Amino acid sequence: MTCIKTQSLITAFINDELEIDVLEAFVEHIRTCDECSEELEVYYALLTAMKQLDEDKNLSNNYKQELIEKLDKTEERIIHLRYNYYRKKGILVFIMLLWAMFFSLQHYFDPPPLENPVTESRFGLRKSFMEDRFDKTSEELEGFLENQE
Repeated sequence: MTCIKTQSLITAFINDELEIDVLEAFVEHIRTCDECSEELEVYYALLTAMKQLDEDKNLSNNYKQELIEKLDKTEERIIHLRYNYYRKKGILVFIMLLWAMFFSLQHYFDPPPLENPVTESRFGLRKSFMEDRFDKTSEELEGFLENQE
């Protein structure tokens, strides 16, 4: 994140209006850039003091320490949100794997369908069909059929 972009997001940070991805980049830049860190300190002191005056509260003695605590809490919140995100994704993948295993094992343990082998048939279509189409006698036909099998 550039310094210009970071400085434009300072008031949104102070008012807790940043999205998690932008917030993460913002805090990372603030921790590494001294200019933006000083700019944030000035804005934080001014905006917090004005807010405290508007609400008739006592003014703080150490705005810098409050800002450091706010940045630390923000980093902890980012880590917590990232952890929850990956934990939810992991649980979802685990459930999908369990679901796939369940259906795979269910197919494995289901008994095979019963076969009904034909042991005797009275179906004489083949022979009658061959008798009508075959010009030889029935003995030759039976011999021919035996050779075929």
